Amino acid sequence: MATNGTTTPLFTPGRLPPGKDKHHIVVLEGIHAKMPSFDFPHTIDVHQRTPPSEVAERIKDATIVIACVVPVTPSDMDKAPYLGVLAVMAVGIQWVDKQDCARRGVTVTKCPAGNVDAVTEHFFGLYFATRRRVVQVHKTITASNEWVEKGTLTKLWPSGPPLGCGQETLGIMGYGTLGTRLEKLARAIGFGEVLISERKNVTTVRPGRVSFDQVLERATVVGVCLPKDHDTIDLIGEKELRTMRKDAIVINVARGGIVNERALAQALREGWIAGAATDVLETEPSGPGMSPLVPDVAKGEEEVPNLTISAHIAWFTQSTIQNYQRLLKEGIEGWVNGTLQESADKVHRVVVVHNGRIWN
Repeated sequence: MATNGTTTPLFTPGRLPPGKDKHHIVVLEGIHAKMPSFDFPHTIDVHQRTPPSEVAERIKDATIVIACVVPVTPSDMDKAPYLGVLAVMAVGIQWVDKQDCARRGVTVTKCPAGNVDAVTEHFFGLYFATRRRVVQVHKTITASNEWVEKGTLTKLWPSGPPLGCGQETLGIMGYGTLGTRLEKLARAIGFGEVLISERKNVTTVRPGRVSFDQVLERATVVGVCLPKDHDTIDLIGEKELRTMRKDAIVINVARGGIVNERALAQALREGWIAGAATDVLETEPSGPGMSPLVPDVAKGEEEVPNLTISAHIAWFTQSTIQNYQRLLKEGIEGWVNGTLQESADKVHRVVVVHNGRIWN
């Protein structure tokens, strides 16, 4: 039997609890997408939503847990002695404690690049909505007679006509699968220039990249599409927003907290930049009064101007759901069948943690 260089077999099927002949699957967030069918004996509990305080109780008998964004913490796993695989039906897994899962021997899988096309398309939807102020125009038409009385709504751009694609310089922060796809589509749409940002606070700029500060100074569109970690929290704050061009817009399709929300609200209210759009917020789900970007207007709080927010739906297309279902199924069935690890140095692309090792 093949091994990984220790005593752990590579091709060991997922273990069952003592006295059980079926795996038990617990789905913590069935609200996001329908589960695929699984081709092995199992029982399944599907919870549409799970608050963090109820995770431990719900997974206590599980051998397989499927989650999206609700964290499954080490203390939760302490209550789940039979847990063998934590399958994340998403691309981002920042909340997963990979070291702890490796120590426990819990396999972790995700859905790599499953949403790239959808998020890229949504990015450009947010771009056009922001640059052309589509939401503001709609609100003006439906709430007043200004168009009728003035004959035009071009005064909604007090600084003059908006830039067209050929005049835009896109600065991409995060050059993984999503960033490279953004670059390709931006060039196809006809953006005048595309800059790939180097990491913040580094002294050496790699070939083909532009320093972080130069991107801030030159870009008319700043696209945020990088993972959230300790190095990227508040990546863009007051200093960075004040550095940007006054005709610049910021679009965040990554994670809430990478762009400081309080600083962004101030920047938009005081006109440091021309506009912003975000698919993500630091607190999700969110509503009035829960974010500096979502003031409670009913209580007299000032609305943030020139801002478009979508409710973390950039991923939501039929193709993404099909990708997620396929990758989720491949990962879970690969664990059950013992085929996730093909050799000592190769695992299925969905694997994050397996056989006590962190793979990516």
